[in-house]
Amino acid sequence: MLQNNITNFLQYCKNSNFSERSVESLTFRLNEFNKFIKSQNISSIQKINYQHLLQFVADYNNPSDHVKKARVWSLHQFFHYLKLKQLIHKNIALELPYPKIEKKIAQFLTEDEFIRILNHFTHQTTDSHGLRNLIMIMIMGLLGLRTAAIVAINIKDVDLAESRLWIHEKGYQGHVKKVIPIPQILC
Repeated sequence: MLQNNITNFLQYCKNSNFSERSVESLTFRLNEFNKFIKSQNISSIQKINYQHLLQFVADYNNPSDHVKKARVWSLHQFFHYLKLKQLIHKNIALELPYPKIEKKIAQFLTEDEFIRILNHFTHQTTDSHGLRNLIMIMIMGLLGLRTAAIVAINIKDVDLAESRLWIHEKGYQGHVKKVIPIPQILC
């Protein structure tokens, strides 16, 4: 029943320049929703009510809070599209609350753990890959950078003469480029 509308909606998202990851997420969640609606023997879009949405978000296949959040977002978007196309009169998905997701507490290595890792990688520096890995571990430990920021470093981002490193991080305004001083031991 929903498959044609889902297909049209996903095409609409692609034409509206939704990111590839957003389209993938929407595809997965809406196909899940379609299976749920079929299991409820609902025959038309107009017969879908708020209770169905709530049951799908909260109970279908015992989802985690992250899955619940993705489902709510997907339903908000999909029902907005259905309203735009005048297939429904009201976007009932807007009433769905986003679940509160507890922030994880960052875990850090102890000094002893870092020294053990450093010793391990120091013994692996028999070739250029081993040296690269040691430098990455040192950057992670000495500068406190995230793995993604370290992996994104290019040779042009390093200025050994000035002891500077440009890193690319994901921030609230998109990707941010920051300059960090490099300790002399890394240079």
